[in-house]
Amino acid sequence: MSDRRKAEAIEAARREIARRIARFCTSLSPQEFERLLDRMAHIQWKYDVLPHIDFAIEEDDDGERFLKT
Repeated sequence: MSDRRKAEAIEAARREIARRIARFCTSLSPQEFERLLDRMAHIQWKYDVLPHIDFAIEEDDDGERFLKT
């Protein structure tokens, strides 16, 4: 993904997040709110761009055998 497309995607996510959470974050200073938006937008971008990764660990028969002894 190009840097321009990445910046556009992050900015779009940032605007959407700001629209959704602004009324719940009234106690934050403007600087804190901006930092929160930056972090949340980057996380949203990662989840949108990176492929789904399954972190489930399969049961290992050898591990069960060692636990029984």
